[in-house]
Amino acid sequence: MIAVIHFAYGAPTSIDDVPTYFSHIIGGREVPPPMLGKIVSQFKQPFQADFIASATQRIAKGLQHVLPTLLNADVNVYNAYKHTAPFLQDVVAQAIADGATKIVTLPVNPIFSPSGAGAFHEEVAGLVAGTNIEHIAVKGWNTHPAIVDVFADRVVRAYNWLPAESRSDAYVYFTVHSQPIKPEGNEPYVSEFEALAAAIAQKAGIENYAAVYRSSGGKENWLAPDVKDAMRTQAAAGTKGFVTCELLSVAADVESFIEIGVDCAEVAKELGVDFVRAEFPGDSFDAVMALAQIVKEHV
Repeated sequence: MIAVIHFAYGAPTSIDDVPTYFSHIIGGREVPPPMLGKIVSQFKQPFQADFIASATQRIAKGLQHVLPTLLNADVNVYNAYKHTAPFLQDVVAQAIADGATKIVTLPVNPIFSPSGAGAFHEEVAGLVAGTNIEHIAVKGWNTHPAIVDVFADRVVRAYNWLPAESRSDAYVYFTVHSQPIKPEGNEPYVSEFEALAAAIAQKAGIENYAAVYRSSGGKENWLAPDVKDAMRTQAAAGTKGFVTCELLSVAADVESFIEIGVDCAEVAKELGVDFVRAEFPGDSFDAVMALAQIVKEHV
């Protein structure tokens, strides 16, 4: 049996899970009340259940329908998370108990980072070391034509939603979460991000675009520019329309959803310019089929 593990950072299933989720992120310590209040408020802001939990679970269901036929094999698809159950170690144990002879690790992130997808692949490799189980890490898919097509579709739809008067010189800002500047550590993260942004822009026929960052505003020695700073600079040069498109994850998380949505919309209002956030691929049919094709090629 081939086990495919679809991995994400965390997926609280209730607003009551958020304190435990963030306590786990900071090593089991209690989250300071002011910080926790802000975090819980963010999770309530979209007025819907957590995006990652719902999208990743439905992606797994979609892959479960598609992959057995595509691979002509017995396939089980599992969800696993870093900071919420089901935890990766438990999922790998379950896959082995279910009879897995191959374990395929598929992160929700098309862009590689040592602490994200890299750590996920390495942990699974360590868990199956010394066994007869083959480990297949799904890497290097940031510019795969199938996923580029999915993101390009979202960008074109958002770009075309802008009024014609602001569309002619509109800018698309592709975003990922910023990181502390460490030249060697940042290299794969930045290069894969910029390569994906360029590939999407080319496919979408977008000339005015930039790869920028979120969560970096006001932080010294972090990757920059911040998307909101970039909007202000470009608006000062006369640009009247902006589109944001997050590339760190196929599925939205609350932080990115707000930062490139509500937060950027407030800046746009302040600047008197038009603004649209591109949709996240999420659990859409084309995203599931793209991921299935990428898994097939790795297997």
